[in-house]
Amino acid sequence: MKHVGIIGAGIVGACIARELARSGCRVSVFEAHEPACGASSRSMGWINASFVTRVDYYEMRIAAIQAHRKLDEDFNGQLETQWTGSLNWEARDDKLEELVDELGRFGHPVKLVTRDELRALEPELADLPPQALLMENEGTVEAGHVTRVMLRAAQDAGAVILAGVPVSGIERGGSAGHAIVSPAGRIEVDDVVIAAGVMSGKLAEACGQKLPMKNEPGVLIETSELPFRLRHTIWSPDLHFKQLPDGRAICGNLFSGAIGDDAVEDVADRMLERMKQRLPSAAVGLKIEKVRHGVRPMPVDSYPAVGRLSNDVYVAVMHSGVTLAPLMGELVAREIADGAEADMLKPFRPGRFNDA
Repeated sequence: MKHVGIIGAGIVGACIARELARSGCRVSVFEAHEPACGASSRSMGWINASFVTRVDYYEMRIAAIQAHRKLDEDFNGQLETQWTGSLNWEARDDKLEELVDELGRFGHPVKLVTRDELRALEPELADLPPQALLMENEGTVEAGHVTRVMLRAAQDAGAVILAGVPVSGIERGGSAGHAIVSPAGRIEVDDVVIAAGVMSGKLAEACGQKLPMKNEPGVLIETSELPFRLRHTIWSPDLHFKQLPDGRAICGNLFSGAIGDDAVEDVADRMLERMKQRLPSAAVGLKIEKVRHGVRPMPVDSYPAVGRLSNDVYVAVMHSGVTLAPLMGELVAREIADGAEADMLKPFRPGRFNDA
């Protein structure tokens, strides 16, 4: 029985662990802190294939949406996936038609809606644009919740989750292929999967490999319950937000520079004020219940890095991990357990950075 050590218990690592355990592998998951404590707990959880200019990457994200739908069915609603679709006017108004044409080349189900149509779709929204994109095939999840469900499923299939066990090194093994060095000892495994999010680059570097990253900071706020139901996920130029099943909302945005801990509260307060402007009938009494400040992992060219490094350690790091995780679980497990190379992953191998 092949023994696979997975470094990282976020949504990507959890989905890979489940699929490998189900395929009959012995699986050990190493997590420096608690599962889903990194980007997976600080994500809008958007499942999408929007704004993609490469055909191969678009096809990957469409396959990932299908993998999410299958996973949602397999777990019979336990994942609490919301297939609400989204309304999006992040781009300038004069670029929206261009985006519709661009996505239309891929056959993407996107439609341009007018301000009146937008008002009918989301009557509580204020400060509406002249037009917006309606993406009906998109959804959202709470990535931390999905991660924990996947890890429980992996454990049910025999995986061992080593939470609070940071990895300090990856070495060549004796009888096995590698040894993972941690406070739990030197554990020999046949294969290593680095799925450590923002730490993946440093772990690859420790193995003598090149995996350049441009990790991006962000802030999310969780609000008190809204007095109405939003029908879609909203992506406006200054604010992104969605409603949770319990009525609360999550609101987020991305920032180009680092955000110091002392500035997070100010950023969160400004986000709340903008949300009140977008949703005026919820403004009275709307308050922040929780602030999430984190960093999302992203390879330097913005595309996934999935495959073996030259020293035979496997890596799986990407944006968007939430969208791609169920598909990555299937493809990575197949490559490691069966040795079958996935054609869909060939353009996204980490070796491309060595050629740059």
